Amino acid sequence: MELGADDYVTKPFSPRELVARVKSIIRRSSGLGGTAVLRVDDLVLDPVSRTVVRGNTPVTLTATEFDLLAQLMARPGRVYSREELLSAVWGIADYSASRTVDVHIAQVRGKLGPTCPIRTVRGFGYCVTGKAT
Repeated sequence: MELGADDYVTKPFSPRELVARVKSIIRRSSGLGGTAVLRVDDLVLDPVSRTVVRGNTPVTLTATEFDLLAQLMARPGRVYSREELLSAVWGIADYSASRTVDVHIAQVRGKLGPTCPIRTVRGFGYCVTGKAT
């Protein structure tokens, strides 16, 4: 725990307990544990109803696209590496799949339009830029 662990599970453990603990850590680390609506410029994301609105236009996203956008919008300006996004959104620790993030980012950008607030930080990852309200 002194080296930075958030939690631990002793053996033997039930898979149900493990899943509950992982979900709790993800909820705490993503900032989406509450019901606060996330706003960046004219983009509004409601984690409770799982809706996204750009201006006055609803945006239809898949569940994974929604989770990815929510992760980025939870902390505007923070740059997330592909590996961090894989871990937070997909729960994957195999970083050879990091191009999956690129593909989903491209899909979200296409749905949000030409003035999409998702920015690429070359050689590292992605962030949402804009004014959070």
